[in-house]
Amino acid sequence: MYLKYLYPAPKNFREDEGERFVFGARVTARVSGLTPEEAERVRILWNRFSCTASELELVPGGEGFRLDIGEGTDCALDPVDRYALKVTSAGVTVKGADGGGLMDGIKTLVQLICPDVLEEGRESFYITAAEAHDSPAIPFRAVHFCVFPDSSLYNLEKAIHLAGFLKMTHVILEFWGTFRYECLPELAWKEKSFSKAELKPLVELARSYGMEVIPMSNQFGHATQSRSCYGRHVVLNRNPRLARLFEPDGWTWCLSNPDTYRLLSEVRAELADFCGEGKYFHVGFDEAYSFATCDRCRKRVPHELLAEYLNRITEDVCGTGRRPIVWHDQFIRRGDFGEGPIVTTGDNRNTAAALELLDRRIIMADWQYSYGNGFNPTTKYFMDRGFDTVVCPWDGHENIRSLAADAKKLGAYGILLTTWHHLPNWLRDASFAAGCVWGEGEENPPHPDTECAYLLRTLYDTEGDYASSGWNMNEVPQ
Repeated sequence: MYLKYLYPAPKNFREDEGERFVFGARVTARVSGLTPEEAERVRILWNRFSCTASELELVPGGEGFRLDIGEGTDCALDPVDRYALKVTSAGVTVKGADGGGLMDGIKTLVQLICPDVLEEGRESFYITAAEAHDSPAIPFRAVHFCVFPDSSLYNLEKAIHLAGFLKMTHVILEFWGTFRYECLPELAWKEKSFSKAELKPLVELARSYGMEVIPMSNQFGHATQSRSCYGRHVVLNRNPRLARLFEPDGWTWCLSNPDTYRLLSEVRAELADFCGEGKYFHVGFDEAYSFATCDRCRKRVPHELLAEYLNRITEDVCGTGRRPIVWHDQFIRRGDFGEGPIVTTGDNRNTAAALELLDRRIIMADWQYSYGNGFNPTTKYFMDRGFDTVVCPWDGHENIRSLAADAKKLGAYGILLTTWHHLPNWLRDASFAAGCVWGEGEENPPHPDTECAYLLRTLYDTEGDYASSGWNMNEVPQ
């Protein structure tokens, strides 16, 4: 292989350096089982990983989910495999359990391409004879990206490239006053937001890698769509007459106002349509500090109002063929877990009491950014109460490694990596995170910054532009 490591490392991989498959500037592959968007991504990946000096032509051929080059091989797909690949001097074969599995195998294959001669007219490449059998330890592997007013779309594009290539299954896009809704224009900043036409390529890019895009709208706290420490409110800084949609301080949506529910239903429908078909919708629900403080909401029993509201959302979301994902913190009390670095806001207004009243179709997103060294009492707590649960680390290496291990050990529903305003850390450390969530073992080889940079510039062509190349150490102050 070309780099020292494969990203993410396959479960079973071996090379025979005494044998090579050699090819030049034009290669024909027989393929079956890919969508047109995925096929185009395969052509781009082949070209980029061959230093833009080799073109791959795809022609229909074969059955199931497979790609063959040259004479092909006798590659066997074992029942436990997500994909298998085999390279001999005569040809190459990649097989997938489905279209996504075939894409995963091709993402490994292109990393094996070694350039030999890049002089125009004499192009020559080889792939060392090899065989791989691979499958992920965690089936649901998602990453959450924020679109802030100060975000650069090229950084988000780079992040999605890395997520897709490193075999994540889902991308969550959360818009912080940056999505221009038709249902309510005040939900977007006038000069610091993006049109659907500007944002749609991000969705199409994710889908070309075989990922599902999960729409997200925080439908409880964070109603300002800005961080509280900066004092902005996307709606009320434009139209104070909409104040009754929120609790008095504006931080939390008012759950007792039927106009709030109608608006947020329209928001969900518009986002789901924009992101395309899928199985999930993230409705937020974290850090609703000012819940039930208005003159109407405070007449209700808080946890009953919350459960009623979330169950109603769940019924509506499930009616569209999706399942709601919610942040966990409103639904546990610190005192239930003794000592430890546990994130919880369920003591405020006793919202933790809502947990037993909730629809079990809800997926709990257990975001715990200080967990490490196997300390994780909350994921099992939710699972024991009948909730599918995804563990959610941030960007600390020990946090990611530990929660990925917990997801495997506990049999959690999956993992949801978060990035927030630390997106550059994702660009630098995506290969490490992907290795933790893909692999069976806890060993994860070192990921040099230089190799991460190689992957990034191979996937994303900046055409020599300084600002959009590589990564910065910070992004937005949001």
